[in-house]
Amino acid sequence: MNESYKRIYYDLIGEQFKKVIMCYNPIEKKYKYCGFSHHVNENALEDLANLIIDDLVFYAFNEEEVLNLGKCHGMLEDLRVAAKYAYKQRLPKRKNDKSDGTLGEVLLDIFIQLETHDTQKLIARAKFTDMHNKQEIKGYDALYFTKNSDGICLWLGQAKAGKKKYCTNSIADDLKNKYNKKYFSDTVLYIADKKDTSELDDILNAINGICFESMKCGWDEDRRAQEILTVLNGWNVKIKIPCLITYSKDIYSDEKVLGKYINKEITDALEYFDEMTLDIELNMTFEVIFYILPVKDVDYIRKKIIEMKKEAN
Repeated sequence: MNESYKRIYYDLIGEQFKKVIMCYNPIEKKYKYCGFSHHVNENALEDLANLIIDDLVFYAFNEEEVLNLGKCHGMLEDLRVAAKYAYKQRLPKRKNDKSDGTLGEVLLDIFIQLETHDTQKLIARAKFTDMHNKQEIKGYDALYFTKNSDGICLWLGQAKAGKKKYCTNSIADDLKNKYNKKYFSDTVLYIADKKDTSELDDILNAINGICFESMKCGWDEDRRAQEILTVLNGWNVKIKIPCLITYSKDIYSDEKVLGKYINKEITDALEYFDEMTLDIELNMTFEVIFYILPVKDVDYIRKKIIEMKKEAN
């Protein structure tokens, strides 16, 4: 992260996160499983909703844009106003409140940004609205290119919030269907044209060149996808697949046994996903990470986010 952005993000979001969310020891088997809970106090759900809303401006804009919004407009002095601005300018205007995915997508953004604090975010584009036709860009719930001393990573995330069975089944479906060569290559071609920095020029120019050559030479989808994979492998790009599962489960009556309940939820997820054979067609190094956060009432948090959006209209 840019040092100024990093300082701001940790002051405004990181410190708030530590007061709202408790982290538990991860378990690594076939995949990595990270368990979380919110606190037990009476304001826990309100605090969690505020954390998500406060992150909206960081979710919707890249590091340089956030710094400029803060410097030129003082927008970071009131994160509720900043959230409304982010919603109006960048976020999709979804018609179905009950299936609005903002809750999960922004939580996933928070987990990724805090996990990659020593990483420079080169391209940061959450799922957002195409400004020309106002249609939502679908596919992955998080899209990031990041770079640190270990190299370059492409983050392709999924997020689900709702009932537990829906969340686990939907994540499983996404892992089976959205990491094939065609889906992946279409996404990479899309974000290659949306770069935020010159630091990835060599990679992204090569990918845009593949798009041109593909049209000129009439390559089929398999050839185009293979050429993209060749470019990414040539730069040793690693794939990160973070999956957030947050669902309603009231395990918060007794803080003394909360850790035991969370470990049970992590074990349930491990037993479900580790038995799966994922149809990930990418001939690249990849890592699947599950973030598991049961909350007392998902609908309450979603309602608070919807209320903020209505205030912005």
